[in-house]
Amino acid sequence: MILAVMGFVPAPTSDYLIVFQSFFLALSFLVIGRGGATYVGAVSGLLITFVKVGFFPYDLVFSLMFGVFVDAFATALRAKDGPFAKTVRLVLCMMLSTGIVGFAAYYVTAVATNLVPNDFLIDLTVLVFGVISGAIGGAVAARLWNRNLMARL
Repeated sequence: MILAVMGFVPAPTSDYLIVFQSFFLALSFLVIGRGGATYVGAVSGLLITFVKVGFFPYDLVFSLMFGVFVDAFATALRAKDGPFAKTVRLVLCMMLSTGIVGFAAYYVTAVATNLVPNDFLIDLTVLVFGVISGAIGGAVAARLWNRNLMARL
């Protein structure tokens, strides 16, 4: 699913759809535990790299980095308490992760390497919308986990 949204939709439109990636990374942490989001981030980054060859190794690095930050923040904030997901903590984890990775991706691709056009207003909009999308993805993942998936997995 991450490949379908992030791989075939051109930037910056794909950056506005980060809610899907944040949802699946949060859900992978809840299902697998520590390392789950890193694993999904690495696989999705590798798949996206095959579709967007011109952005190699950036898509791979930033997808992996996103997964690592989700795992690190979710573990540090204890976003999962036993079988239950703590919604507020998972939302905070996703907001921090999308904010840090979004800023790093913006800086590397727009400022340092000029791979994408450097339009501050568009970049700021993408960053703000990315953090909000991360919060939405985390909230939906926690709700889905607590209401439906926790009992089945």
